[in-house]
Amino acid sequence: MVSLATGGSREVVGSLHFAVGRAGATRLSRTPRVSLLIPIFVFALAMPMHFYIGPTRLSPYRLVLVATFIPCLVAWLSGSVGRVRLPDILMLLAAMWGAAVLVGVHGIEQGLQSAGIFVIETFGTFLFARRYIRDVFAFQRMVSALVLMVLCLLPFAIYENVTGSPILIQLFGKIFSVYNVAGSEPRFGLRRAQGPFEHFILFGIVCSSVFALSYYVFGSSARRGGRLVTGFVTMAVASSLSAGALLSVVVQSLLIGWDKVTASVARRWGILATAVTAAYFLVDLNSNRSPFTVFISYLTFNADNSYMRVHIWHFGMQSVMQHPIFGIGFKDWERPEWLGGSMDNFWLVTAVRYGVPGFLFIAGGLLSVCLGLGRLKNLSFDVAQCRKGLIVTLCGLALASCTVHLWDAPYVLLVFLLGSGMWMFEPRNWGSPAPSLLQRGPCGTTEARSNRPPVRRRGRVAAHRYSLTGKT
Repeated sequence: MVSLATGGSREVVGSLHFAVGRAGATRLSRTPRVSLLIPIFVFALAMPMHFYIGPTRLSPYRLVLVATFIPCLVAWLSGSVGRVRLPDILMLLAAMWGAAVLVGVHGIEQGLQSAGIFVIETFGTFLFARRYIRDVFAFQRMVSALVLMVLCLLPFAIYENVTGSPILIQLFGKIFSVYNVAGSEPRFGLRRAQGPFEHFILFGIVCSSVFALSYYVFGSSARRGGRLVTGFVTMAVASSLSAGALLSVVVQSLLIGWDKVTASVARRWGILATAVTAAYFLVDLNSNRSPFTVFISYLTFNADNSYMRVHIWHFGMQSVMQHPIFGIGFKDWERPEWLGGSMDNFWLVTAVRYGVPGFLFIAGGLLSVCLGLGRLKNLSFDVAQCRKGLIVTLCGLALASCTVHLWDAPYVLLVFLLGSGMWMFEPRNWGSPAPSLLQRGPCGTTEARSNRPPVRRRGRVAAHRYSLTGKT
């Protein structure tokens, strides 16, 4: 990681430490403590190995989820992680409905194992984030872990681009059972980086999930170092050479740009939503194709992929119409012989497998988190930055998921991010601003800042701020 930063490595490390140190300053009443399970879980997502206990395939991140499921469930039921809210109910229904569908379609003998894993990866992951990310400090530590994971994967991704050798899969494969090496034609003379995941686009999607988070959480605290971190994240996404992953970054960049340009505009997000809705209906009225068909036709690197995705959407929706309630589980979906079995659309796969209710529960969970967080007011600057980063990230992932299916670690990461923002619904978790994060009001009184960036000060205040980060 240090070698990648070259002349800016000190800035990158400094920004990471600064963000963590400043987050610690927001809680004066007690010393923030963050469970080591957060970085352990994050790095476990990037482990490509798996093993079997009986017929059940387990991986490092699944071990963490299985070990913590009961404690997290008890904490949730007891109310110690906050009161039950709409996203909790929707994610619980998504897990229960999906499990019921798998057992109903495949029978108890075959479906029970898959149902259990689905519950653990859906509701278990959500509860894990609910329990262990309870304040701004824990959220920023989570972002730090995600950034470090991506920075650690970047040199291996570049090596894979240049040499054509999936080095991480090969190294882990010497000892453990790992994913198969994904085959693909080179793009722009480079091999698409697979990283530690099952497919190139999954690697790109995972890296793209850190783009807006790193920008808002680190970029606001140490401008040069924070922007450098975001640049490295973008390099990791680009190494996958995947249109879906790049789409996620483009969407996040556009939302960040809108946030900056319209900072003084009232109801700016409502204006943006209205503009997007109007554009959708405008395309619908002026094209002989559906807006979604038009959308996906421009989001691939070649015309063949675009053509196939249009047919996947067409026959996939036919399957949904034929099995609208209970879906087909893991059964093969009906399609022409010339059309492959891969369905590159997470939302479509969800509707095909678990029916329309399953789709509505998961999509509703994502919408309820984004819309609910968007309605919060009077947030401190740090909490507001965390909220922006999370909502922008979820919007980018939601749109990119129309061009790629998410499974295993990338799916778990999406659910984990949904649960990671639930602490913001509880004002008691926002914390009290530290002296270094206060602004002087009239007559020498102190007043907490809201959504304004920190004021740079020198002298004793600056010395106090640096002491919080461990710098001398």
